[in-house]
Amino acid sequence: MAAVDGHSSGHPSFAEMAVAAPQPLPEISVAHRVPKVMDGEIFFQFSKEEINRSAEPFRFSIVIKFLRQRPSLDAIRAFIANRWGLSSIPVVSSMKLPRNVFIRLATEADFVKVLSHESCEVNGVAYCAFHWSPDFNEEHEPSNVPVWILLPGLPPNFYQESFLQIFTAPLGRFIRRDNSTCCATRTDGARLCLEMDAAKEPISYFWIGTPGLATSRKQEIIFETLPAYCGKCRVQGHNSKTCRAGKPKQEERNRGRNKEKDESGGNTSSQKEDGEINNPLFFPPETEAAEPVAPCEDEVKTQHGAHDQERMTGEYVSGGPSIDNKRDGEIPVPSSPETESVKDVSLEQLGNSL
Repeated sequence: MAAVDGHSSGHPSFAEMAVAAPQPLPEISVAHRVPKVMDGEIFFQFSKEEINRSAEPFRFSIVIKFLRQRPSLDAIRAFIANRWGLSSIPVVSSMKLPRNVFIRLATEADFVKVLSHESCEVNGVAYCAFHWSPDFNEEHEPSNVPVWILLPGLPPNFYQESFLQIFTAPLGRFIRRDNSTCCATRTDGARLCLEMDAAKEPISYFWIGTPGLATSRKQEIIFETLPAYCGKCRVQGHNSKTCRAGKPKQEERNRGRNKEKDESGGNTSSQKEDGEINNPLFFPPETEAAEPVAPCEDEVKTQHGAHDQERMTGEYVSGGPSIDNKRDGEIPVPSSPETESVKDVSLEQLGNSL
């Protein structure tokens, strides 16, 4: 009959979960106290022991935050009943933020199973799981997250849970080991789940035995699912080094300081925003027109003498500069007075012969 009713697996059916009546919270009494006032603000204060006692019914509770629009609560409850394999019926409820869901589990075994799920999705919608605590804030993602790690090459005699809890104490809180490690069906390394603080820099190895000795073992740690966490934004996905929060404001302040330096003349060679060079000694070529250089008097005389000789003989006389045959950009060399006197005598002799 048990097989016919569908209870052979030992898990509650969705119908049982749907009709199960919610149980009231156990009452926890605290001493009555009057409100306090400070700077016009009313507040109430409780001891840490009172807070811990009030959170006792929720110590196996988790918050799952969907990365996009979450499924309906009925769809989530049906998925949990069919896929999670819990031993008791959890309480699934909505929270302030529409993507967050509060799941109150009844046993530690169910809590460990849910928090260490490797496939974090409900009907194809991915989510992140967090352990709820009294200081949980929906606006900020906690840095304590479940992380799967691998201890490659760890000898199988260390696969006992007590050894693994000792090895992982510097990393975080031990949650569970996978089935292959528990049964030692794979001896290439131990694989286990921890609750770690993603905001802290993790260690990458540890020693079993005194470091450096030949009989000791240096054990490597491989993190499979360690997410990046930003302490400024309080979110997963990036760290403080790659965080862009506040960078536009800082760039604006730097731009303002550079502008003040330019206006005060403190930096005459700095580059302006529009690309101009702020240097009083620099003049663009188009701002100052180059004045033509007038030829010297001796050069004019030499040119006139050469033209007169050409008109008289019809031949070009070497030694006299010719404007047409001159190289582009060549500057005429002025003649000395002695050269001019020799040229005058040669012209006179040539005229007498004619």
